[in-house]
Amino acid sequence: MENTIELLKEAEVPLFWPIFSRVLTTQFPGYAPEVIHYFLNTIYTPPVYQYWINTTAKFVLVARDQQTGIIGFALIDRPYGGVSLCRWLGVLPGYQRQGIGSKLIQEWEKQAGQQGAHKMEVAAQPEAKDFYAKCGLKLEGKRQLSYFGIDQYIYGKVIGQPDPKLMVKS
Repeated sequence: MENTIELLKEAEVPLFWPIFSRVLTTQFPGYAPEVIHYFLNTIYTPPVYQYWINTTAKFVLVARDQQTGIIGFALIDRPYGGVSLCRWLGVLPGYQRQGIGSKLIQEWEKQAGQQGAHKMEVAAQPEAKDFYAKCGLKLEGKRQLSYFGIDQYIYGKVIGQPDPKLMVKS
């Protein structure tokens, strides 16, 4: 069965959020349980997601299975200074290693280009380094004990030429 990648709509946040919560609690071992709790109850709550989508501050790509529904996602900032930043990317365990994460990256690149970005960036945990490299992003550096006490590996991909007119567009 074919999986699809689509933009999450504000009305779909109640369907999406349990998947986000499940992936965050099971697939990001670098974060302490207290940090995950903080994320889910303070920063990444359903009303916050609805606000981001409604104001277009961020967008969420979701992978859907025709029978199961949402099986993966990518939370992405609108380009700032020409750079599109992916904050979270995750796929439910039963659907991993089937190309869904790669499809999310491909759609992210397409969306970022349409929004005028010249570069994509993500801060990855050690467990995801091989995945991002396989998707064509290049390791640009390591932040030791960075935000919330974890090592982060910065991966990036140049997807166009910087355009000052697009970088300062509101």
